[in-house]
Amino acid sequence: MIKKVILNNLAFFSLTLLFLLFCFYSYFFASVVRTVAEDELIKKGFDPVSYVEEIWYSKIIPTISNDSEEITFMLDELFSNKELAEEKYGHRSGTGSYSFMVNGKAEIIGLNKESRVGTIELKLSKDYDAKIFITIGPVIKKDSIRDAVKFIKFNDFVNQLDFAGVSRIIKTRVMNEIIGPLNLNNIVGKKISFEGAITFDRNDKIFITPTMLDLGN
Repeated sequence: MIKKVILNNLAFFSLTLLFLLFCFYSYFFASVVRTVAEDELIKKGFDPVSYVEEIWYSKIIPTISNDSEEITFMLDELFSNKELAEEKYGHRSGTGSYSFMVNGKAEIIGLNKESRVGTIELKLSKDYDAKIFITIGPVIKKDSIRDAVKFIKFNDFVNQLDFAGVSRIIKTRVMNEIIGPLNLNNIVGKKISFEGAITFDRNDKIFITPTMLDLGN
């Protein structure tokens, strides 16, 4: 009887030891089998320029153009019931402030080119306690466009640097393609149509990052 118990225990410990050795080997020494394409992708790393190039005209621009809300409607919703407006119209990354796609028409009442965070100040068809600006750079602080469109999700990226890189390239394209061609000479007093995104992180100032700007007469 004692001999049988000893043999059973010995078998159990042997199996346990083999299992632990297998786990140790798998964790530290087992090879990961990858396809040639996957191996090349890993070697190259994530390229935010190519990523944004692929979706800029096919997704970002048309999404904001088609799905944005008129800015006075959006501000009315935000100022009357912020939480409901965030849930219905907004999107955010992690626990940050919500961003929203907007469009509208306004009168330009101010221009600030002295600051690195340059702005055009707007007068909308309705008055608000907040001042409304279009960001003209060269520094664009907020990640409004990336966060507002909803299909660029943090969990789809390997790390924070790749996710931040996407926003950086979006801002570069905004500066080069949207703001760059804008003639700022004698702009105050003119009418402007716009599409873009805002991040609602303060009640006194609203900054629009544009994806379309059109100066009227």
